[in-house]
Amino acid sequence: MRAFSRNTQRRRRPPLSGQTPAGIAWASISADDSVQQVLHNTLRSACGVIGARGGFVVQLRDDTVLEIACAHALNGEAVLDAVFGRASRALHRALLDAERGLACPRGELLAEPLQAAPAVISLPLELGVRRQGAFCLLRDNADRKLSALDFEILDALADQAALALAAACQRSALSQLEASLNATPPTN
Repeated sequence: MRAFSRNTQRRRRPPLSGQTPAGIAWASISADDSVQQVLHNTLRSACGVIGARGGFVVQLRDDTVLEIACAHALNGEAVLDAVFGRASRALHRALLDAERGLACPRGELLAEPLQAAPAVISLPLELGVRRQGAFCLLRDNADRKLSALDFEILDALADQAALALAAACQRSALSQLEASLNATPPTN
């Protein structure tokens, strides 16, 4: 069962290389309208399931650039406030440890997720060897505890987001390959 493996498997990502400056960007790879629609609808569904006020999807590319792929019901400033504020520890756990990150309203990680009502839920997205991602939801009213079924639904929605981002990456790579092949004159 996927939810079980996310909680029991611990995979640590290698540390930052330190050679390339780190940054934050809006991801161009997911700029495709169909990918944006899938991500937006997936975030909206996840927010509806747990009563979140909004959410976002991020990608960590080459351990140096955090790309914001999509946001739902949050403006850019709110996303950045969450990334650097109360969602930072949960995102760290999802992006670097590939584990579910749950935090209280102050941003501190929760030890017993089913005994508490998390205000931040960050789920890891497997996007390939050189990319990692996270599906993050923010709840203002975290009175309701989340059940195992809630987490199963959220895991399935996170998997859907990962598939959309992976497809966008593959489409981009194929377009770059096609452009490269068309730019090279044939040899006879």
